[in-house]
Amino acid sequence: MKFSSLFLVASLALAGCSKKEEPKPATTTETPAAEQPAAETPPAQPAAETPAAAEDPNADSIVAYATHKEPKPEDPVKVKFSNFSVKAAKFDPTNLEGGTATIELDMSSISSGSEKRDGHLKTGDYFDVAKFATATIDVANVKKKDEKTYTADATVKFRDIEKTYPVTFEVLQTKDDAVQIKGVHEFARTDFGIGKDPADENEGVAPSVKIEMQLWLKNT
Repeated sequence: MKFSSLFLVASLALAGCSKKEEPKPATTTETPAAEQPAAETPPAQPAAETPAAAEDPNADSIVAYATHKEPKPEDPVKVKFSNFSVKAAKFDPTNLEGGTATIELDMSSISSGSEKRDGHLKTGDYFDVAKFATATIDVANVKKKDEKTYTADATVKFRDIEKTYPVTFEVLQTKDDAVQIKGVHEFARTDFGIGKDPADENEGVAPSVKIEMQLWLKNT
């Protein structure tokens, strides 16, 4: 081998031995930032309940109140008559003595807050509205008791039965041709054959029923 060739090989070998290995860049493993917990979604707030409209204290109303023989927490049961009308009325608003009025009730319009109970009351066990759709009250023999209070006779016709009761009512307001009156009277449901005999163990309704009326009467 020629000297020059040997020299070249030796030089290359020395260069290879003297070459330093380039340092590798440090591999850095980034620590991920701590995960932030997802913001909790606040629970949906229930819609505010709209309060039931208050009953108008001046509105006409006819309501019966009944109780059970064995008192229950819901007593007295309030039975409203949604449909009724003053068929006729004649009186002097400044003095009701001698006045008369006729009021008619739609017995199928009762509402007690329970559809099941309403359905039962409409059957032959109680009102039997399929046969007796209306009840009529004739007010007569009105007499003055004191400044705002009067007595009268109220003749009630229902289920082919007629009964006359002495009643008392109060004058709440007076207008030129009308008066607002309020009266409360208690009577026995058995007077009109409503329900079973109170002695019957299967009858749960007490015999006494109270009816309350608040009406505007206008001369007709």
